[in-house]
Amino acid sequence: MAYGMGIAKGMLVTFKHIFRQPITVSYPEEERDVPVRARTNLLWFEERCTGCSTCAQACPDGCILVQTSPREDGTLNVDRYEIDFRICMYCGLCTEACPYQAIQAGGRYDDAVYVFEDMYRDRDALSRESQAYLERTGGVYPNGQQQDEIPLRTAMPTARGRFPVAGSEGSFGPQHLPGKLDRD
Repeated sequence: MAYGMGIAKGMLVTFKHIFRQPITVSYPEEERDVPVRARTNLLWFEERCTGCSTCAQACPDGCILVQTSPREDGTLNVDRYEIDFRICMYCGLCTEACPYQAIQAGGRYDDAVYVFEDMYRDRDALSRESQAYLERTGGVYPNGQQQDEIPLRTAMPTARGRFPVAGSEGSFGPQHLPGKLDRD
């Protein structure tokens, strides 16, 4: 082994990168595109939510609170929907569990706050953030669907895959699936 080969190899690598374009991004002035599958802040789309609370059941931290009340037509009215981002670990299990893709990862990634309690978001704050996202992207959800499509129809396989997709015929929501009383 010749003395100084390590230095020569290091200088060769440095010399290769001298003529390349820098990949540094000046953050406040310009932002990088967030990858589609990135586990960023969660967005809750109220128009897609049926109140089934599968997202809250799938959350290992228990940071999602869903409170519903029944309507006259048998569907559920979402009274409260809250996410406590102080304890959320951004695992994405709630996004995988939601059969209507009402909660999706793809929000902003600069979620730093000065007051720790500001990371607890209620229904109004979540709705404002999701509507701002839709305005910014021209009505395209983080999963790539257009806003003007039928909101509760999804092509993603779900746990209820043996039933027809809700919303294709009749009322929306998992409440209209056949139950024990419907069987004869």
